Amino acid sequence: MTGMEYVYTVYEEKSFSAAAKKLFMTQPALSAAVKKVEQELGMPIFDRSHSPLRLTDAGQAYIEATEKIFQVQKNLQRYVDDLAQLESGQLIIGGTNFVTACFLPNLIRNFSEKHPRINISIIESSSSELFAGLKQGTIDIVIDSGECDTREFESLTFYQDRIMLAVPKSMTENIPAPAFSQTEISSGKHLQKNASPANLMDFKDLPFLLLGKGNDMYRRATEIFHETGLTPNVRLYLNQLMTAYHMAAAGLGATFLTDTLISMAAPNDRLNYYLLNHPLLEREIFIATARSNYHPRAIRAFWDSVDIFQKN
Repeated sequence: MTGMEYVYTVYEEKSFSAAAKKLFMTQPALSAAVKKVEQELGMPIFDRSHSPLRLTDAGQAYIEATEKIFQVQKNLQRYVDDLAQLESGQLIIGGTNFVTACFLPNLIRNFSEKHPRINISIIESSSSELFAGLKQGTIDIVIDSGECDTREFESLTFYQDRIMLAVPKSMTENIPAPAFSQTEISSGKHLQKNASPANLMDFKDLPFLLLGKGNDMYRRATEIFHETGLTPNVRLYLNQLMTAYHMAAAGLGATFLTDTLISMAAPNDRLNYYLLNHPLLEREIFIATARSNYHPRAIRAFWDSVDIFQKN
């Protein structure tokens, strides 16, 4: 390993002892290797007076440069692998729990039929962590439904779903708007031009089940409530759409669900679904990749397969 790699491991572990253990070397040997780098740099990289370790200003600049160098090395290796092995290798795809469950199986099946030699790994996490991984190069492609910074990432929309308000039937006695059943959602009746929308204020006295901060559905729901002038009575904040579905079906409150999830869920007659008119309730599902990184043939092939999936 190089001195740069030793320094970066200490930075990741925030401790010389933890880094030495990870590198299978003694702490004095690691300290000496890092000290040599600092002497060559002419300034300390770590502020050793703090625990965990902190970077100095020079250290921060060194780490940023190191990450750029690592990315260049990774891109070069990918390019060489492409030349030597064509499409063999690994593809790391990231997505939120809902997106990976609903859309990845078909996308991966279609891709793997044409490119069986590419090994695919899946990472499920929040949107913010997924895009951080995309930016750092630890994830090749992200599939998401939130916001995408087109300055840093290239994206391709391949599906659009509709967000509905799901309400336990026991709470709908005084709701004047017409409700949709699960069967009607599956058949697309809610998407017809003559579909009658509800007024969100009709549900103002109900308890709500919302996804928590950092989730795209939280952002959408918060903006809609704000524009409507409704302060929701939030009974629970949850992490996953499927959990919200089961909680609502158990009669705990109203929640926002996508028509994709409603159609895929096991049949039940405990919920009514309501159409609300708002642009934020039309949601695009897209794939994204970093603009700055070299794109191996595996990434380009997966991108092309999604484009074909979209057109079909």
